Amino acid sequence: MTKMQNPDEVWHESLREAPPRTEEHPPVIQRSEVWPYPDLLRLWVRLEISPFAAFPNLELTLTDPDGQVANSMFIVEMREVYQSLTLHLRKQPRQGERYRLTILLSRNETVLDTRALDFDLVFRDPQGETK
Repeated sequence: MTKMQNPDEVWHESLREAPPRTEEHPPVIQRSEVWPYPDLLRLWVRLEISPFAAFPNLELTLTDPDGQVANSMFIVEMREVYQSLTLHLRKQPRQGERYRLTILLSRNETVLDTRALDFDLVFRDPQGETK
């Protein structure tokens, strides 16, 4: 009869044999998009980050046309390179006016990359139709 190995031992052995995770360069924001939902109370935020070995943090800050914070979100030690998030507006939406989404990628108190997306608060169909 074949002797079975303990699954925990197999797992730990494979971790010991795995090559160390390395990065050629710190991660950066490769792509970022913001799409208002039809009700204009929520935003669909899509991000792509370059591959990373150590988990970065992600901070999103939405400012209204007056420069006041309309909402913010902080993700600690992000695990995936692709993010699809829904950000809610905490203030009454101002249809057609210019908003800004600031995206900050950091790790260990160091800023790795930033993006600022200016957009008009109008529904735009991600398939290309404006309503």
